Amino acid sequence: MKSIRKNKTKKSSFGKLDRQKCDKIWLFGFHAVQAAINNEKRVLLRLLATQNSLDKIGNTSHLNNLPIKIVKPVEFLKYLDENSVHQGLALETKPLDWGTIKDFDIEQNQVGPIIVLDRVKDPQNVGAIIRSAEILGGRAVMGSTHHCAKETGALVKAASGAFERIPYLTVPNISNLIQKLIEMGYLIIGLDHSADTTLVNLLKSLKKQRIAFILGSEGSGLRDLTKKRCDQLVQISTDSALNVLNVSNAAAITLFASKEFLK
Repeated sequence: MKSIRKNKTKKSSFGKLDRQKCDKIWLFGFHAVQAAINNEKRVLLRLLATQNSLDKIGNTSHLNNLPIKIVKPVEFLKYLDENSVHQGLALETKPLDWGTIKDFDIEQNQVGPIIVLDRVKDPQNVGAIIRSAEILGGRAVMGSTHHCAKETGALVKAASGAFERIPYLTVPNISNLIQKLIEMGYLIIGLDHSADTTLVNLLKSLKKQRIAFILGSEGSGLRDLTKKRCDQLVQISTDSALNVLNVSNAAAITLFASKEFLK
């Protein structure tokens, strides 16, 4: 720890956040930052920390080349939005690069479902879905570059560390993504509250195989074009007349059901 704290003297690399830059982002929150600094794929730029939070991170001997600045809680406002729950830690980093769908490693023994998001823009929802994917055996989360939430501090914090381990790929065109997944041997299942078949009934009829679940925003659901690309549409049966679930809840239920029935 002593060797790390020497870095706090490197003041020249710190300055106010340039919010126009899109090649750098600020992550915040204990679990998000701790997972990021332990991710070898991350390009780490600088770390802001209160002394107490830095002490809680644990082994940081691998961070000798990372500029670290010990700050008071009020100083985080220079770099983060005032509503950011930073827990005494903020990390400037470059966004993770998971490559493209062509680079996506599909191994025969990795058959966990993929979650594809059709215009889900809320970072809290996307982060929660990524977290559920890690806990419940999801393979990856994918979405549209222009119509899904981008990697931000809020999204990564909502994922509570899972963002560093579950691939989050964004592509220019969802339709082309679905076609590529079909070519890779995936069964495409869309979640639609008006579908005739329930999720559980479909899963009971399937053997363990590669599946991609497509989920739309809770407001508009799946677009008609997306529905046409699906092999099957299913609904999550509920005991309430209000059968439209929050998209992150729907994703968690879908992943849990897949884990239970596709054994």
